[in-house]
Amino acid sequence: MRRHWAAVVLAGAAVVWCAAPLAAARASTWGAAIEVPGLGSVDQGGQAQVASVSCASAGNCTGGGFYADGSRHGHAFVVGETNGIWAKAIDVPGSGALDAGGSADVTSVSCATVGNCAAIGT
Repeated sequence: MRRHWAAVVLAGAAVVWCAAPLAAARASTWGAAIEVPGLGSVDQGGQAQVASVSCASAGNCTGGGFYADGSRHGHAFVVGETNGIWAKAIDVPGSGALDAGGSADVTSVSCATVGNCAAIGT
């Protein structure tokens, strides 16, 4: 039996959830949505969003998006999942030095293999 995996994010909300294997003849089983770990404490603007997720294999995903600080400046973040466990979100390394306007974000993430991902944004 061939299995398919999916990861889903909600635009406008900083949550992620993943589906269990999809069998050809039955419906998927979805886990409960969770807040992106660590994002709630830094998103003072209440506008955090996950814009993109890519999974190199089941349970090994990377996501990215943005959150707003207390001054409503946007910050780009990435977050990874390893063996089904989501790590704490981090600011994209070096993005603060490049973001003079305070509107950084990640718009797309792609992972070719586990641990080998790229993210783009503004």
